[in-house]
Amino acid sequence: MPRCVVSEPLRILCPTYWYPSYADDTQAIYVHDINRHLVRQGHRVFVVTPGRPGVPEHETFDGVEVIRFPFELPESLTYGRVAQSKVTKLARLNRLLIMARYLIAQYRHSVIEGRRFGVQIVHGHWAIPTGPALVAAARRLKVPSVITLHGGDVYVNVAEGYDFPTRWYVRPVLAWTLRNASALTAISEDCKTHALHAGAHESSITVVMNGADLRRFSPAPARNSPSEFGSRMIFACRQLFPRKGIRFLIEAVAKLKPKYPDINLIIAGDGFERPVLEKLAQTLGIGDKTKFLGWIANKELPRYFRGCAVSVIPSLEEGFGIPAAEAMGCEIPVVASDAGGLPEVVENGVTGYVVPKGDAAALANAIDRLLADDALRSQMGKAGRIRAVERFDWDLSVKKFEAVYASVLKTK
Repeated sequence: MPRCVVSEPLRILCPTYWYPSYADDTQAIYVHDINRHLVRQGHRVFVVTPGRPGVPEHETFDGVEVIRFPFELPESLTYGRVAQSKVTKLARLNRLLIMARYLIAQYRHSVIEGRRFGVQIVHGHWAIPTGPALVAAARRLKVPSVITLHGGDVYVNVAEGYDFPTRWYVRPVLAWTLRNASALTAISEDCKTHALHAGAHESSITVVMNGADLRRFSPAPARNSPSEFGSRMIFACRQLFPRKGIRFLIEAVAKLKPKYPDINLIIAGDGFERPVLEKLAQTLGIGDKTKFLGWIANKELPRYFRGCAVSVIPSLEEGFGIPAAEAMGCEIPVVASDAGGLPEVVENGVTGYVVPKGDAAALANAIDRLLADDALRSQMGKAGRIRAVERFDWDLSVKKFEAVYASVLKTK
């Protein structure tokens, strides 16, 4: 970790392919969380991102200034779908053309806005697709570039059909981007390992873990009445596509229903796998015990975390797992798979349980142990809050970003 410190507020340009369309949007909210916490520390952040028709071209929310250039993405290239969906060769060619147009537009508008605001550093998100335009724009502006890797841009899981970073038309561009950014940050040690495999240099990467807004995600006030969701509510907050592993959680809850007839599964999130998951819940006999909420605004999520008995993250691949940190902030024990960076977030046997990914029986056993022991749930929940405060507060992440900024500005 760089030891330099930023001596004064900075003007930071943030090019990014995905960004919330409004303050309570649920898409890529963690990018906005980073930016709003940078603003809280006195910096100015200017986001440059594609904008669809009907969304304001320029607005400020939570102190972050957002500039959207006109560029409408097809459904297959929107958040959560770009690297997961199957396409024909012709469709793949069309994607390449769209991405080329996007990179040109992102570069051009980043340079325009960077000059207009006199930015001192470019800090954007995702090495692919944003990275090449980000690095080129920073060079044109003659300022350092920092890219935060979020996992999906460097992760590979062939078994789940996730080989995006290894495709012939992605691999060389990704490697060039990783090697030419002034600095990289990875959201976990596991994410860093994948970045090294993709071509990054060890010396350029700093691990800056994601966080949670622990002012918002805090324990529930003491209450004597039972939760509005019942005493055995299982909660998951996930995008609904295959590598998030929700099908294994549904299978696990179905296994537990005979022992816990009052069990309920509530899932916040959405995605193209939702119809398949709804059908699976019906087939396994827990359709009446499973509720799909769709996307829930971040500020509304504490209600669900505080109301659950156990929060579960059953991913098959995961860069970090922000919902784990949010649940821990609310003093709720977490059952997580051992995918990606999750074991770096959930301390097995202390703040919850870590089980093998893709194993519904192991998920069920871990959830069972917690449902059966109120004292254990309370103990692990309190330990989770302590761990979250010590490691996963966004304010801590921002201090580490500031140290990275100071380091690259010093060597500029």
